[in-house]
Amino acid sequence: MELDQFMKELAGDFLREVMELFFPHIAQSCDFSQKKDLNKELYTKSPEGEERFVDVLLEVRCENPPPSVWLIHVESQQKKRVDFSARMLAYQCLIYTREIESERQDSFSIAEFNEWKNRTRILSFVFCNYVLKAGITQEEYKTGLTETHLNCRYTCISLPVLSAREYLEKDNSVVCVLAVFMNPEGLSKPDLKVSCYRKLLSYKESLTTRQINQIVYALETYLTLTEHENQIYQRLITQVYPEVNEMITNPLIEQGRQQELQESIVRFLSHRFQQISPSLHKKIYSLTDIQKLRALLDTSIEVKSLEDLEMNGFFD
Repeated sequence: MELDQFMKELAGDFLREVMELFFPHIAQSCDFSQKKDLNKELYTKSPEGEERFVDVLLEVRCENPPPSVWLIHVESQQKKRVDFSARMLAYQCLIYTREIESERQDSFSIAEFNEWKNRTRILSFVFCNYVLKAGITQEEYKTGLTETHLNCRYTCISLPVLSAREYLEKDNSVVCVLAVFMNPEGLSKPDLKVSCYRKLLSYKESLTTRQINQIVYALETYLTLTEHENQIYQRLITQVYPEVNEMITNPLIEQGRQQELQESIVRFLSHRFQQISPSLHKKIYSLTDIQKLRALLDTSIEVKSLEDLEMNGFFD
């Protein structure tokens, strides 16, 4: 799975944990049991009418308003882009426009708009897989004339700057994944992988099957080891931490990884092509080989049509 896509899904499935880790002052007032997924809400780029989607947009109610609602907008970036701040402003404008239009069709007065903003707040943040000056920075972008300008604020979370060693000490399950992309600060890759799995063990009973599968997927896909490092890792999990080896060799974990990939493929294709046929759905779930499923997911990102996908030889 493409890393951007994985991070977006992770943010949705671990929203409470991500918010508690990076935005605890907001998280403590949120009712995550009423989380609403707005990812499939349609946003139109005026004036051309081009259809656009915000990557991850989730609505969370607040227990002690104001505000009554937080709209949580999440992005993922693998490299710096000169136009990224302008894109964030454009996304926030699209969100405001869509949300206001959903309440009423005619225009708002300034007073009404300010009252709406007091009830509904936007929190935008970006997982950056590149180095910034600090691990967590607040960014602001303005455009227009001095007295009449548009502006947006968002938070950049530069994972390679943050300390994996420090965050692994925190009581939060999503660290099992995020530590993979952080600064290891002296931890070898085999030690880091074992540390993440041991942390997963401590949360295993409180996580859903999907969340466990996401953590395992990240550790096996994005924390790659050389042959020598893998030998060290295998010695650690067989001789020092056998409980880790017992967990990752459990048939249920392997079955869960397979199911997670199948579901991700179906979700991604449904999002790109609106719907998939029952026969293709059946073919996807008939695949059990992990490597073939990963290759199919990667192909799903770039393929131009469902017909082209079926002709790629995955289902022969």
